[in-house]
Amino acid sequence: MGGSIFITLFFGLFLAVGAAMLFWGGRSYYYAQEAAHWPTTPGDIIASDFKVNSDSDGDTYEAKIEYKYNPDGYERTGKAIAFGYTASSGRQFHHEIYEALPLGAQVAVRYDPSKPDRAVLSYGVNRSILFIVIFGAIWTIFTVGIASLFFLSESGAGSLLDNILIYSSGR
Repeated sequence: MGGSIFITLFFGLFLAVGAAMLFWGGRSYYYAQEAAHWPTTPGDIIASDFKVNSDSDGDTYEAKIEYKYNPDGYERTGKAIAFGYTASSGRQFHHEIYEALPLGAQVAVRYDPSKPDRAVLSYGVNRSILFIVIFGAIWTIFTVGIASLFFLSESGAGSLLDNILIYSSGR
């Protein structure tokens, strides 16, 4: 009994991770599509940095941008380049973004008219969103598949034996 609870919790944790990735990717996908219809306002890049994070798995890169904009008479700051944008190992991809958005550049900022603090510089589906949605789907399908195989292997021969007509046990 205790083993099955552990296994259920183990697979439940993996399933929760997959569901979280799908939720975050789906939310990013939704807002990335919505941002195409948001109004724009002029903005200024007030910070631009190219971050390299190193660990035992290697290097990841990210353009860190901060901008100010004024959609409604109130100055705001934003840091989102695009919904779903995250660091990755693709140095050239992130460096191109960093080079295109130098300190002092003027940009169009897309903001949510119902929540002006929600703003981005780019809209539409990008590779970060696609990666997290595809990876989350594969993770979830794999977890469900392995859990199903595991629980099926624990079911024993009962269902197979239920369908066998035994005339004599031979004993």
